[in-house]
Amino acid sequence: MDGFFLVDKPKGITSQGVVNYIKKKFNFKKCGHNGTLDPDTTGLMVVGVNSATKLMKLINEHDKAYITTIRFGLDSDTLDISGNLTKEISMDFTEEALDVCLKNFIGKQKQVPPMVSAIKVSGKKLYQYQRENKEVEVQPRNVEIFSLKKLRNLRKVEDHWEVDLLLEVSKGFYVRSFARDLGKALGGCAIMKELRRIQSGNFTIEHSIPLKEIKETNLLKIEELFPFESIEVNDYMANLVKNGVILDERQIITQCPFYVKHQNKTIAIYEVIGENKYKPLVLLTKE
Repeated sequence: MDGFFLVDKPKGITSQGVVNYIKKKFNFKKCGHNGTLDPDTTGLMVVGVNSATKLMKLINEHDKAYITTIRFGLDSDTLDISGNLTKEISMDFTEEALDVCLKNFIGKQKQVPPMVSAIKVSGKKLYQYQRENKEVEVQPRNVEIFSLKKLRNLRKVEDHWEVDLLLEVSKGFYVRSFARDLGKALGGCAIMKELRRIQSGNFTIEHSIPLKEIKETNLLKIEELFPFESIEVNDYMANLVKNGVILDERQIITQCPFYVKHQNKTIAIYEVIGENKYKPLVLLTKE
């Protein structure tokens, strides 16, 4: 079985925990996922099974959409409400000021990733530095907010303003870093209170299944999710493909991955490695 589950991750479990649950439940040899969600974060996870795990890098390149609740006037060591609070202040700003500030965040920008991320600096993940209470310089990264919508007006909760937002963002974007930056822009601080991923590329939360309700019949085949073009090869080329031969312009000219078929059955997925050069990304041949 090769394919993908679209999982609606619940709170209280890590992304790796989701993968382990599915792997054990169905006795799969390999499972992988499309980007870590914290235990307190819910929403869409794409879980690849067996050979499909080799396609996870294609999904990781996708843009994402999130619904988040941000609380103003607080700061923590993890930039979210689950961390240790390091600051609490009173903030006073208007709805209009918030609207102007949000509008200014739309577009390309530099963002400093949070210390709880898995980004590596000098061969070590940032969250490992944080656990050891070591300081390290984190370089800002290029990210983009494509759209930013306020879902509800400001409200007071436990003497602090909160707002619900819908963000459509580029890969590599950290909502908790955005919360930090939004708080600073409004003259104080802010943390992420809630986060739910609702979209990853073309995959949406509406098509996902709650983790505990996942069945084998929910497994989506690779070709259902990736509408790549395909080429048909003869017996001679099929044997070469099964052994990982490099293809070139004699077979196809493209800038995208593609399926290789033999007798109308997909035997491999190839990716671009250079100008008119292609190598196997996934071999799907089974004797």
